[in-house]
Amino acid sequence: MAKDAELDRLKAAQDLAFQRKQDAYKAQEKTWADMSSARGSLNKAHEEKQRAYEAQDTTWQAYQHVRSSNGPRIDQLNSQQETAFQNMKRSFDDASSAHDRRDGAEAKRLANQGHAFKAEAQGYVMQRRALVDEIRAARATHEASKPAFQRAKEAFAAAKRTFDAAKDEHRRAQENFKRAKEVFDQASKAFKARLEVVRSHSKKRQDDKKSIAKKAGVPYQYQDKVWVSKDRDGSTNIYFGGVGKPDGPGHGHYVMDSSGKVTYKREPFDDHGGQNFTESQRDYEDLVRQESTSGEFGFLCRFRGYDAYAETKINREGRPKIDIFYGPNGPFGSGHHHAVAYRESPLNFISDDLR
Repeated sequence: MAKDAELDRLKAAQDLAFQRKQDAYKAQEKTWADMSSARGSLNKAHEEKQRAYEAQDTTWQAYQHVRSSNGPRIDQLNSQQETAFQNMKRSFDDASSAHDRRDGAEAKRLANQGHAFKAEAQGYVMQRRALVDEIRAARATHEASKPAFQRAKEAFAAAKRTFDAAKDEHRRAQENFKRAKEVFDQASKAFKARLEVVRSHSKKRQDDKKSIAKKAGVPYQYQDKVWVSKDRDGSTNIYFGGVGKPDGPGHGHYVMDSSGKVTYKREPFDDHGGQNFTESQRDYEDLVRQESTSGEFGFLCRFRGYDAYAETKINREGRPKIDIFYGPNGPFGSGHHHAVAYRESPLNFISDDLR
Protein backbone atom coordinates (compact mmCIF):
# COMPACT_ATOMS: atom_id res chain seq x y z
CA MET A 1 0.00 0.00 0.00
CA ALA A 2 1.37 3.39 -1.00
CA LYS A 3 2.43 5.92 1.62
CA ASP A 4 -0.21 8.51 2.44
CA ALA A 5 0.63 11.62 4.50
CA GLU A 6 -2.93 12.11 5.73
CA LEU A 7 -3.19 8.44 6.73
CA ASP A 8 0.12 8.76 8.60
CA ARG A 9 -1.16 11.89 10.36
CA LEU A 10 -4.41 10.19 11.35
CA LYS A 11 -2.50 7.10 12.53
CA ALA A 12 -0.28 9.29 14.72
CA ALA A 13 -3.38 11.07 16.08
CA GLN A 14 -5.04 7.71 16.78
CA ASP A 15 -1.93 6.39 18.56
CA LEU A 16 -1.72 9.55 20.69
CA ALA A 17 -5.44 9.35 21.50
CA PHE A 18 -5.06 5.67 22.39
CA GLN A 19 -2.16 6.45 24.75
CA ARG A 20 -4.16 9.21 26.39
CA LYS A 21 -7.13 6.88 26.73
CA GLN A 22 -4.87 4.26 28.35
CA ASP A 23 -3.44 6.87 30.73
CA ALA A 24 -6.96 8.02 31.61
CA TYR A 25 -8.00 4.40 32.18
CA LYS A 26 -5.06 3.82 34.51
CA ALA A 27 -5.92 7.02 36.39
CA GLN A 28 -9.52 5.84 36.66
CA GLU A 29 -8.37 2.46 37.99
CA LYS A 30 -6.11 4.16 40.56
CA THR A 31 -8.91 6.42 41.79
CA TRP A 32 -11.18 3.37 41.98
CA ALA A 33 -8.59 1.60 44.14
CA ASP A 34 -8.25 4.72 46.32
CA MET A 35 -12.02 5.00 46.64
CA SER A 36 -12.32 1.29 47.49
CA SER A 37 -9.65 1.69 50.18
CA ALA A 38 -11.44 4.76 51.52
CA ARG A 39 -14.74 2.83 51.49
CA GLY A 40 -13.11 0.06 53.52
CA SER A 41 -11.87 2.61 56.07
CA LEU A 42 -15.30 4.22 56.13
CA ASN A 43 -17.01 0.89 56.76
CA LYS A 44 -14.57 0.09 59.54
CA ALA A 45 -15.12 3.52 61.12
CA HIS A 46 -18.87 3.02 60.86
CA GLU A 47 -18.64 -0.34 62.60
CA GLU A 48 -16.51 1.16 65.37
CA LYS A 49 -18.96 4.03 65.75
CA GLN A 50 -21.83 1.55 65.96
CA ARG A 51 -20.03 -0.48 68.61
CA ALA A 52 -19.27 2.68 70.60
CA TYR A 53 -22.89 3.78 70.24
CA GLU A 54 -24.15 0.40 71.39
CA ALA A 55 -21.80 0.52 74.38
CA GLN A 56 -23.02 4.02 75.23
CA ASP A 57 -26.62 3.00 74.73
CA THR A 58 -26.10 -0.04 76.99
CA THR A 59 -24.83 2.19 79.80
CA TRP A 60 -27.69 4.60 79.16
CA GLN A 61 -30.25 1.82 79.36
CA ALA A 62 -28.61 0.52 82.53
CA TYR A 63 -28.67 4.02 84.02
CA GLN A 64 -32.33 4.45 83.12
CA HIS A 65 -33.15 1.02 84.55
CA VAL A 66 -31.47 1.85 87.87
CA ARG A 67 -33.24 5.20 88.01
CA SER A 68 -36.61 3.71 87.19
CA SER A 69 -36.06 0.89 89.67
CA ASN A 70 -34.59 2.93 92.53
CA GLY A 71 -36.63 6.10 92.10
CA PRO A 72 -39.93 4.83 93.56
CA ARG A 73 -38.10 3.10 96.40
CA ILE A 74 -36.25 6.35 97.20
CA ASP A 75 -39.54 8.23 97.24
CA GLN A 76 -40.99 5.59 99.57
CA LEU A 77 -37.94 5.77 101.87
CA ASN A 78 -38.21 9.58 101.94
CA SER A 79 -41.83 9.25 103.04
CA GLN A 80 -40.98 6.59 105.63
CA GLN A 81 -38.10 8.71 106.92
CA GLU A 82 -40.37 11.73 107.27
CA THR A 83 -42.94 9.65 109.15
CA ALA A 84 -40.27 8.21 111.45
CA PHE A 85 -38.88 11.73 111.98
CA GLN A 86 -42.27 13.13 112.92
CA ASN A 87 -42.87 10.18 115.28
CA MET A 88 -39.44 10.75 116.82
CA LYS A 89 -40.15 14.45 117.34
CA ARG A 90 -43.55 13.79 118.84
CA SER A 91 -42.13 11.12 121.19
CA PHE A 92 -39.40 13.44 122.42
CA ASP A 93 -41.90 16.29 122.89
CA ASP A 94 -44.22 13.97 124.86
CA ALA A 95 -41.28 12.69 126.93
CA SER A 96 -40.39 16.30 127.78
CA SER A 97 -43.98 16.98 128.86
CA ALA A 98 -44.00 13.82 131.04
CA HIS A 99 -40.74 14.95 132.60
CA ASP A 100 -42.30 18.31 133.37
CA ARG A 101 -45.17 16.50 135.10
CA ARG A 102 -42.58 14.59 137.10
CA ASP A 103 -43.72 11.35 135.53
CA GLY A 104 -40.33 9.75 135.21
CA ALA A 105 -41.45 6.34 134.04
CA GLU A 106 -43.60 7.77 131.22
CA ALA A 107 -40.88 10.19 130.25
CA LYS A 108 -38.36 7.37 129.97
CA ARG A 109 -40.73 5.21 127.90
CA LEU A 110 -41.45 8.04 125.48
CA ALA A 111 -37.77 8.93 125.23
CA ASN A 112 -36.91 5.35 124.36
CA GLN A 113 -39.70 5.38 121.79
CA GLY A 114 -38.25 8.57 120.27
CA HIS A 115 -34.81 6.97 119.99
CA ALA A 116 -36.38 3.98 118.26
CA PHE A 117 -38.07 6.26 115.70
CA LYS A 118 -34.73 8.08 115.26
CA ALA A 119 -32.96 4.79 114.53
CA GLU A 120 -35.76 3.87 112.14
CA ALA A 121 -35.36 7.21 110.26
CA GLN A 122 -31.60 6.76 110.05
CA GLY A 123 -32.14 3.29 108.61
CA TYR A 124 -34.29 4.79 105.87
CA VAL A 125 -31.54 7.37 105.17
CA MET A 126 -28.92 4.63 104.77
CA GLN A 127 -31.10 2.67 102.37
CA ARG A 128 -31.83 5.81 100.37
CA ARG A 129 -28.12 6.66 100.16
CA ALA A 130 -27.33 3.17 98.84
CA LEU A 131 -29.97 3.52 96.14
CA VAL A 132 -28.73 7.01 95.20
CA ASP A 133 -25.16 5.69 95.02
CA GLU A 134 -26.36 2.98 92.59
CA ILE A 135 -27.90 5.67 90.38
CA ARG A 136 -24.78 7.81 90.55
CA ALA A 137 -22.57 4.83 89.67
CA ALA A 138 -24.76 3.95 86.66
CA ARG A 139 -24.69 7.58 85.51
CA ALA A 140 -20.89 7.71 85.90
CA THR A 141 -20.55 4.54 83.84
CA HIS A 142 -22.74 6.10 81.16
CA GLU A 143 -20.75 9.34 81.17
CA ALA A 144 -17.53 7.35 80.84
CA SER A 145 -18.84 5.72 77.65
CA LYS A 146 -19.56 9.03 75.93
CA PRO A 147 -15.97 10.03 74.95
CA ALA A 148 -15.38 6.76 73.12
CA PHE A 149 -18.55 7.28 71.10
CA GLN A 150 -17.61 10.89 70.40
CA ARG A 151 -14.17 9.84 69.17
CA ALA A 152 -15.75 7.15 67.02
CA LYS A 153 -18.15 9.75 65.56
CA GLU A 154 -15.27 12.08 64.71
CA ALA A 155 -13.25 9.24 63.17
CA PHE A 156 -16.27 8.25 61.08
CA ALA A 157 -16.77 11.86 59.94
CA ALA A 158 -13.11 12.08 58.91
CA ALA A 159 -13.34 8.75 57.04
CA LYS A 160 -16.51 10.01 55.34
CA ARG A 161 -14.72 13.17 54.17
CA THR A 162 -11.85 11.08 52.82
CA PHE A 163 -14.26 8.74 51.04
CA ASP A 164 -16.26 11.62 49.56
CA ALA A 165 -13.05 13.22 48.24
CA ALA A 166 -11.92 9.89 46.74
CA LYS A 167 -15.37 9.42 45.23
CA ASP A 168 -15.25 12.88 43.62
CA GLU A 169 -11.75 12.16 42.29
CA HIS A 170 -12.95 8.86 40.83
CA ARG A 171 -15.92 10.60 39.22
CA ARG A 172 -13.59 13.15 37.60
CA ALA A 173 -11.32 10.33 36.41
CA GLN A 174 -14.33 8.55 34.93
CA GLU A 175 -15.31 11.71 33.07
CA ASN A 176 -11.73 12.15 31.81
CA PHE A 177 -11.66 8.55 30.61
CA LYS A 178 -15.02 8.97 28.92
CA ARG A 179 -13.78 12.06 27.06
CA ALA A 180 -10.48 10.36 26.16
CA LYS A 181 -12.38 7.34 24.85
CA GLU A 182 -14.64 9.56 22.75
CA VAL A 183 -11.58 11.31 21.29
CA PHE A 184 -9.95 7.94 20.58
CA ASP A 185 -13.13 6.56 19.00
CA GLN A 186 -13.33 9.63 16.73
CA ALA A 187 -9.63 9.36 15.84
CA SER A 188 -10.01 5.63 15.18
CA LYS A 189 -13.07 6.25 13.02
CA ALA A 190 -11.24 8.93 11.01
CA PHE A 191 -8.20 6.66 10.57
CA LYS A 192 -10.31 3.70 9.46
CA ALA A 193 -12.25 5.89 7.02
CA ARG A 194 -9.01 7.21 5.51
CA LEU A 195 -7.55 3.70 5.48
CA GLU A 196 -10.51 2.49 3.44
CA VAL A 197 -9.98 5.37 0.99
CA VAL A 198 -6.25 4.64 0.73
CA ARG A 199 -6.89 0.93 0.32
CA SER A 200 -9.48 1.67 -2.33
CA HIS A 201 -7.06 3.96 -4.16
CA SER A 202 -4.25 1.46 -3.70
CA LYS A 203 -6.44 -1.32 -5.07
CA LYS A 204 -7.39 0.87 -8.01
CA ARG A 205 -3.73 1.65 -8.66
CA GLN A 206 -2.92 -2.03 -8.33
CA ASP A 207 -5.76 -2.91 -10.68
CA ASP A 208 -4.59 -0.23 -13.10
CA LYS A 209 -1.01 -1.53 -12.98
CA LYS A 210 -2.27 -5.08 -13.44
CA SER A 211 -4.37 -3.93 -16.39
CA ILE A 212 -1.31 -2.24 -17.94
CA ALA A 213 0.81 -5.32 -17.30
CA LYS A 214 -1.86 -7.53 -18.82
CA LYS A 215 -2.16 -5.24 -21.85
CA ALA A 216 1.62 -5.33 -22.31
CA GLY A 217 1.60 -9.13 -22.15
CA VAL A 218 3.51 -9.49 -18.87
CA PRO A 219 3.36 -13.18 -17.84
CA TYR A 220 0.33 -13.88 -15.62
CA GLN A 221 2.32 -14.93 -12.56
CA TYR A 222 3.87 -11.44 -12.35
CA GLN A 223 0.81 -9.29 -13.06
CA ASP A 224 -0.18 -8.83 -9.40
CA LYS A 225 3.23 -7.43 -8.50
CA VAL A 226 4.62 -4.95 -11.00
CA TRP A 227 6.19 -1.50 -10.85
CA VAL A 228 4.98 0.97 -13.46
CA SER A 229 6.52 4.34 -14.34
CA LYS A 230 5.92 6.90 -17.05
CA ASP A 231 8.56 8.61 -19.20
CA ARG A 232 8.18 12.19 -20.39
CA ASP A 233 7.69 10.97 -23.95
CA GLY A 234 4.57 9.05 -22.86
CA SER A 235 6.25 5.65 -22.77
CA THR A 236 5.25 3.27 -19.97
CA ASN A 237 7.86 1.15 -18.20
CA ILE A 238 6.76 -2.07 -16.53
CA TYR A 239 9.15 -3.86 -14.16
CA PHE A 240 8.50 -7.29 -12.67
CA GLY A 241 10.08 -10.46 -11.32
CA GLY A 242 13.00 -8.80 -9.52
CA VAL A 243 14.53 -10.21 -6.34
CA GLY A 244 12.71 -8.77 -3.34
CA LYS A 245 10.70 -6.28 -5.37
CA PRO A 246 9.39 -5.89 -8.93
CA ASP A 247 12.37 -3.77 -10.03
CA GLY A 248 14.92 -5.65 -7.90
CA PRO A 249 17.97 -7.48 -9.24
CA GLY A 250 17.23 -9.62 -12.27
CA HIS A 251 13.94 -7.85 -13.00
CA GLY A 252 12.07 -8.12 -16.27
CA HIS A 253 11.26 -4.95 -18.21
CA TYR A 254 8.57 -4.16 -20.79
CA VAL A 255 8.02 -0.79 -22.46
CA MET A 256 4.88 0.46 -24.20
CA ASP A 257 4.86 3.63 -26.22
CA SER A 258 2.14 6.25 -25.93
CA SER A 259 -0.02 4.40 -28.43
CA GLY A 260 0.07 1.18 -26.40
CA LYS A 261 2.55 -0.65 -28.65
CA VAL A 262 5.15 -2.76 -26.82
CA THR A 263 8.60 -1.59 -27.95
CA TYR A 264 10.82 -3.40 -25.45
CA LYS A 265 10.55 -6.82 -23.82
CA ARG A 266 13.10 -8.28 -21.44
CA GLU A 267 12.13 -11.26 -19.33
CA PRO A 268 13.46 -11.70 -15.75
CA PHE A 269 17.21 -12.50 -15.69
CA ASP A 270 17.56 -12.10 -19.48
CA ASP A 271 20.49 -10.05 -20.81
CA HIS A 272 20.16 -6.36 -21.53
CA GLY A 273 20.67 -5.23 -25.09
CA GLY A 274 19.12 -4.28 -28.38
CA GLN A 275 17.80 -7.79 -28.87
CA ASN A 276 15.04 -6.91 -26.42
CA PHE A 277 13.53 -4.21 -28.62
CA THR A 278 10.58 -5.21 -30.77
CA GLU A 279 9.71 -3.38 -33.99
CA SER A 280 12.21 -0.60 -33.38
CA GLN A 281 14.95 -3.24 -33.46
CA ARG A 282 14.68 -3.24 -37.23
CA ASP A 283 15.50 0.46 -37.24
CA TYR A 284 18.70 -0.27 -35.35
CA GLU A 285 19.66 -3.16 -37.61
CA ASP A 286 19.11 -0.89 -40.61
CA LEU A 287 21.31 1.68 -38.86
CA VAL A 288 24.09 -0.90 -38.38
CA ARG A 289 23.86 -1.94 -42.01
CA GLN A 290 23.97 1.71 -43.07
CA GLU A 291 27.11 2.20 -40.97
CA SER A 292 28.79 -0.84 -42.52
CA THR A 293 28.05 0.38 -46.03
CA SER A 294 28.82 4.03 -45.48
CA GLY A 295 32.16 3.46 -43.82
CA GLU A 296 31.50 6.22 -41.33
CA PHE A 297 29.24 6.66 -38.34
CA GLY A 298 27.90 10.15 -37.76
CA PHE A 299 24.57 10.78 -39.40
CA LEU A 300 20.81 11.20 -38.85
CA CYS A 301 18.68 8.08 -38.89
CA ARG A 302 15.64 6.38 -37.26
CA PHE A 303 15.96 4.47 -33.98
CA ARG A 304 13.22 2.90 -31.87
CA GLY A 305 10.64 4.78 -33.92
CA TYR A 306 12.24 8.20 -33.30
CA ASP A 307 14.49 10.55 -35.26
CA ALA A 308 18.03 9.77 -34.09
CA TYR A 309 21.65 10.74 -34.50
CA ALA A 310 24.34 8.00 -34.41
CA GLU A 311 28.10 8.42 -34.18
CA THR A 312 31.21 6.42 -33.38
CA LYS A 313 33.44 7.38 -30.45
CA ILE A 314 36.37 5.88 -28.59
CA ASN A 315 35.96 5.22 -24.82
CA ARG A 316 38.68 5.72 -22.22
CA GLU A 317 39.95 2.17 -22.76
CA GLY A 318 40.35 2.81 -26.48
CA ARG A 319 37.39 0.65 -27.55
CA PRO A 320 35.16 1.93 -30.36
CA LYS A 321 31.62 2.50 -29.22
CA ILE A 322 28.35 3.62 -30.75
CA ASP A 323 26.38 6.53 -29.25
CA ILE A 324 22.80 7.01 -30.37
CA PHE A 325 20.73 10.05 -29.37
CA TYR A 326 16.99 9.92 -30.01
CA GLY A 327 13.64 11.08 -28.66
CA PRO A 328 10.18 12.46 -29.41
CA ASN A 329 11.56 15.99 -29.78
CA GLY A 330 14.53 15.09 -31.94
CA PRO A 331 17.91 13.55 -31.21
CA PHE A 332 18.97 16.34 -28.87
CA GLY A 333 15.60 17.86 -27.99
CA SER A 334 13.92 18.04 -24.64
CA GLY A 335 13.57 14.60 -23.06
CA HIS A 336 15.90 12.84 -25.53
CA HIS A 337 17.42 9.43 -24.78
CA HIS A 338 20.93 8.04 -25.12
CA ALA A 339 21.93 4.45 -25.94
CA VAL A 340 25.47 3.06 -26.03
CA ALA A 341 26.91 -0.19 -27.51
CA TYR A 342 30.43 -1.42 -28.40
CA ARG A 343 31.24 -1.38 -32.09
CA GLU A 344 32.18 -5.07 -32.16
CA SER A 345 28.82 -6.12 -30.69
CA PRO A 346 26.40 -3.37 -31.71
CA LEU A 347 23.29 -5.32 -30.80
CA ASN A 348 24.21 -5.57 -27.12
CA PHE A 349 23.77 -2.24 -25.36
CA ILE A 350 26.09 -1.55 -22.47
CA SER A 351 24.10 1.50 -21.42
CA ASP A 352 20.81 3.08 -22.26
CA ASP A 353 18.24 5.17 -20.45
CA LEU A 354 15.77 2.31 -20.49
CA ARG A 355 16.32 0.10 -17.44
